[in-house]
Amino acid sequence: MAMDKNIQRSQEITAQAFARVKPLLRVGMSEREIAQLVKKVLLDEGAQKLAFPTIAALTANAAEPHHVPTDRRAKVGDLLVLDMGGVYGGMRSDMTRTVFFGPPKAEHRKWYELVLEAQRLAFCAVRASRTGTEIDAIARDYLTSQGYGKYFIHSLGHGVGRAIHQPPWISPRKGANVLRSGDAITIEPGVYLRGRGGIRIEDTCEVQARGARWLTPTQRHISRMVLQIKS
Repeated sequence: MAMDKNIQRSQEITAQAFARVKPLLRVGMSEREIAQLVKKVLLDEGAQKLAFPTIAALTANAAEPHHVPTDRRAKVGDLLVLDMGGVYGGMRSDMTRTVFFGPPKAEHRKWYELVLEAQRLAFCAVRASRTGTEIDAIARDYLTSQGYGKYFIHSLGHGVGRAIHQPPWISPRKGANVLRSGDAITIEPGVYLRGRGGIRIEDTCEVQARGARWLTPTQRHISRMVLQIKS
């Protein structure tokens, strides 16, 4: 089954929007202001509307996977989980980046590297005929082996297209959804420590017969996620 080309375009628009938003982020901006900026840029880039309400969560607030933006303002040393997506041709996109206002704290850097590796391992295991349960287990087992499994509190991913959440479910709880060539799925591991912060990295990929391909950019190294703070 061929993937709808509008899914690809929707993902490209979201990636382009993030690339524009990132250098505009400043110390002193509130979560609400950041979410409003994301909406404006997504529409400017060609999205017809938001795929879902943007999540902008600073440090401790990022321990809530579905945090609703508040008036909390960014400070030096904060991290920001930014979950964003748009609609193009009726198809939705979904992408999350975690960025840092200045050099990351040691524990935040550790969490980021663990989440990034969990995502890489899961992506490398994706191919048609595998189940979402199997793919979820690969990321979850890795985080568990590193002592962080209990802090990964949601499913690894989901299908995306006309709905922002649709089969196949990449989850231990949704049953053994078999992946098919042409499916667009998210891979979004995370760790969430109440009162201390959270990290999530989310990208969408296309399932193929012998693997998968990312539909969102590969710039995920932590060095690309650190904002330069101007004095």
